[in-house]
Amino acid sequence: MGGSGAASVIVVGAGVFGLATGLALAEAGMKVRLVAATPPDLTASGVAAGMLAPAFEMALDPPATDALDLLLAGRDLWPDLAGRLGVSLDRTGAAAIGPEAWLDGLEARLAVLGLEGRPAERAEMEAISSGLGSRFPRALLTSEDWRIEPQAALQAMVRRLQDLGGTLEIGTFTLQDLEAAASPVVLATGVDRRLEGRVPELAGLSPIKGQILWRPGPSPTVGVIRAPGTYLLGSGGGLLAGATMEAGRSDLAADLEAQVELRGALADAFPSLATEGWVTRVGVRAATPDGLPLAGASVRPGVFLAVGARRNGWLLAPLVAEIVTAAVTGEDGGRWALRLDPSRFAPGAGEVQA
Repeated sequence: MGGSGAASVIVVGAGVFGLATGLALAEAGMKVRLVAATPPDLTASGVAAGMLAPAFEMALDPPATDALDLLLAGRDLWPDLAGRLGVSLDRTGAAAIGPEAWLDGLEARLAVLGLEGRPAERAEMEAISSGLGSRFPRALLTSEDWRIEPQAALQAMVRRLQDLGGTLEIGTFTLQDLEAAASPVVLATGVDRRLEGRVPELAGLSPIKGQILWRPGPSPTVGVIRAPGTYLLGSGGGLLAGATMEAGRSDLAADLEAQVELRGALADAFPSLATEGWVTRVGVRAATPDGLPLAGASVRPGVFLAVGARRNGWLLAPLVAEIVTAAVTGEDGGRWALRLDPSRFAPGAGEVQA
């Protein structure tokens, strides 16, 4: 536990990157002060689906063409972290449904990656979806993709951080706070234009607005079901469907016009699903040009980054936390530290404004 004599560190941001990194630093013996403008449940991580999905993410929306090993490494750190948090980890896998040509293409892409997509006939699919109808006759299954319930995991991270002597403060971390910080600062805030002049790597981030639909009430689904343009799963005592990917947008307003394609894809895959009663949840993620996070030391002395998750914040959080903690404590960051080095996109790396 971090005691009164422990080295101090400030972590800014209460999404899964900020909390996982703060927790890792506290477990390493540091005294952690976590500052966040938004409570954990209202962050992009809090409104996400909690997918730990290296297989379908690589096959459907690859962050980088050669990122599979990295994504698998992030996922494989989750059983230990979930055990320490006392939260359940759903390792039953995920299913994909859709037109035959779409499924064939998905199966071929999985095969190129060295991953198996196992065909499932309609009877097996009915068991997976627990009676939720679909117009498609077969499905493709993968056991590589897992899931965690976001709200429960975030709450557990806060509790464990506090048990280890860390604190969580809801408030704004200003430029003046950055300039005055006597302790190392870990930025896990996503896109923050205020800080770009002081932390040049942040200029490489761009916002992506995501809208997710949630409908409260008993959930008929058992696991994650992917379909062209959408996914559906049971979460938080209801159904969760997602998600839009609106590049360049950073507002948090529900936008029905931007949901047209999402709602259409959902209705196409599940025609018996009611179209009424959905509540919009909005989050804004940060993305780098290669779709992978910035994790490690900034060119600005005393500043460290845990940002740029794009779609894989939950999946990569333990790995990012491990790399950043190593950077802060002066240890070896391991195999993936160079791959996620923040300096790879820093404009004028080495030139830090005073």
